[in-house]
Amino acid sequence: MSVGHFMEAPDLFRRVAAGDEAAFRSLFELFAPRFQAMAARITGSVAVADDIVQDTFLKIWINRDQLSELQHPGAWIKKICFFLSVNYVRRQAIRDKVMDKVEYQAELAAKGLSAGELTDFRQLLGFLNAAVQQLPEKQRIIYRLSREQGLSATDIAGEMNLAVSTVKNLLVMALKNIRLSLQHAGYPLLLALLIDLLL
Repeated sequence: MSVGHFMEAPDLFRRVAAGDEAAFRSLFELFAPRFQAMAARITGSVAVADDIVQDTFLKIWINRDQLSELQHPGAWIKKICFFLSVNYVRRQAIRDKVMDKVEYQAELAAKGLSAGELTDFRQLLGFLNAAVQQLPEKQRIIYRLSREQGLSATDIAGEMNLAVSTVKNLLVMALKNIRLSLQHAGYPLLLALLIDLLL
């Protein structure tokens, strides 16, 4: 039976919701390869993807009673795996940015920039990160996937079940909102227009 058929098979989900472990194993065998591939594309790591799939099905089992109440439980499961993957990327990006800041600040200092200029640089990075965090959820996720993972609008659209045009529009809105946040914080328009290159 195809994935599509199983995603529309309410009996399988009802059995899992009732605590049927055999049905849960069937669900895992059906979805795990598909979600592992999706998580690997997002995180760039097969090993990490394996862990995320395990976490996904752990959450499904813990919250299995909700399956019988959902119209599209297959999409719900995919969303859990997708957001766990994105959350991993977000945490890694934050960790990487900390290291990048340290290295870049050392490079700037070596070029003779003053303590005041370095302080301004750190403040700018702080404003950038704050502006991204303030974005609406979909804009923030799309921005992170585009700028930090290098995913195309088509790839993002496939992962988030959105039209490509919607992804592009949300990315444009995200950049606009970040620029506006920087302008409100007192940064000049020219710098604000370059913001998507700085993050």
